[in-house]
Amino acid sequence: MNQLSFIGRDSLIDLKNQLKKRNVRRLFLVRGKGSFVVCGAENAICPIFRDLRIEVVEFKEFSTNPKMEEVQIGTECFLSSRSDCILAVGGGSVIDMAKLIRHYAVEKCGRAELFAIPTTAGTGAETTHFAVVYVDGNKQSIEADDILPDAAFIYPPFTYNNDAYLTACTGFDALAQAIEAYWNKNATPESDECALRAISYIHLQLPMCVSNPSNELRDDLSVGAYWAGRAINITKTTAPHAFSYAFTSKCDYPHGHAVALTFPFFANLNMAGNNKDTLLQESLKIKSHSNLQEYFIKYTRDIGLSFKGTNGYDLSDLLHEVNTQRLSNNPVIIDNHEIAKLHKYFSLL
Repeated sequence: MNQLSFIGRDSLIDLKNQLKKRNVRRLFLVRGKGSFVVCGAENAICPIFRDLRIEVVEFKEFSTNPKMEEVQIGTECFLSSRSDCILAVGGGSVIDMAKLIRHYAVEKCGRAELFAIPTTAGTGAETTHFAVVYVDGNKQSIEADDILPDAAFIYPPFTYNNDAYLTACTGFDALAQAIEAYWNKNATPESDECALRAISYIHLQLPMCVSNPSNELRDDLSVGAYWAGRAINITKTTAPHAFSYAFTSKCDYPHGHAVALTFPFFANLNMAGNNKDTLLQESLKIKSHSNLQEYFIKYTRDIGLSFKGTNGYDLSDLLHEVNTQRLSNNPVIIDNHEIAKLHKYFSLL
């Protein structure tokens, strides 16, 4: 699975060059409803389409958490448009929608080019070969080689107008991805390198960017999110992500916020003190004798990702709606005894 990647404030020049190189004549644009305009993408990208005389068909009528029936509608729209390239411009849900449309259209029309431009710094969706979709209200992850975009364009200015809460949610998702990749059962030297690189761009920068954002800090978060995505594309995620699904689908926590709810507990559990864990704590600039649970509870609270209840659902039920695929990657086995301790942990939040 190879992917072209273009990172930085000149990456839209690369987008234009890639579209021209591939002689794209008709393009299927998957975009957010409002974010495409607010982030500046409309003003920055549409002139490229006009200069290259590319006919554009847009698809934007889908939920924040895409449903399978919406993916099916999008796939039919793409097929009827007879486009030769799909471009996703948006957050993780937008990019996942485009990835799934290409995946389900392959059998009917062959493989179309898929490009992705994130407008948030965190999900890593532009660099992974899996995508999330809701089926009958349940969050599912679909994995396939043709889900990985052919090219990713990391253009940080599209994140410059993101508010503090969105910055916190997406940024913490990326940080969690990097850390989860590093302690992951499937970790490799390549994923470790990507994970540590991501951490160096995100961990200290995220709280500063939430409280006092600057373009330079946002540039760092965008680069870090890219490397975190590269890491989990190899390893996938672990327990914090596995337990996040129900908090998103049932309690309406955005994905990164949902991940943050259990992350402190699993950081304390998973980083048991072996040599590799010590290196991870050093990269996070956390003293080896620190209480990791307390550290990350404070970290998530400081960026505004505290626990706000269960929306009327029973906490025990939520903690048993776990994604077993993601849980299987965790370095420590999570049984009912650990889930009982996790339930008790929520009283500290």
